Amino acid sequence: MKRLFIAAFIFVSTFTTNTFAEIKMGIILGFTGPIESLTPAMAGSAELAFKEASDSGSLLGGETISVIRADSTCVDSAAATAAAEGVIAQGVAAIMGADCSGVTTAIAENVAVPNGVVMISPSATSPGLTTLDDKGYFFFINKNIFFIKFNICFECSVY
Repeated sequence: MKRLFIAAFIFVSTFTTNTFAEIKMGIILGFTGPIESLTPAMAGSAELAFKEASDSGSLLGGETISVIRADSTCVDSAAATAAAEGVIAQGVAAIMGADCSGVTTAIAENVAVPNGVVMISPSATSPGLTTLDDKGYFFFINKNIFFIKFNICFECSVY
């Protein structure tokens, strides 16, 4: 009887925990450094999207997203790596960031990928990111302008 009670308690606890669970998302951007004037809007737009998903009540059965911000500095790979380690230690499910290619590479290679945390950069542009051994955990959405120009020139020369 005692085992049945414990099993029922664990089942109900799991059910209610999942119903009202919170998804933690990391936002790691250069809040200090050379692009500090750009990052508040970048973070704010991600937070707005997370808020809309949370407020809809439709996200994974009513779960909500909370944000944990950290500073990549844009130029200091050691500081960015430490920031990423800090947000991962707080249990984030994924990371939006980083912003500059150098710190993005450092975070992906040293923290996100080894810990199995999905990472998407909204602004990194290094061609080296396309060959990163990311095991399917890293994505970036900004195409390098040099690739675009090269492709346009190549396509024009074919005709």
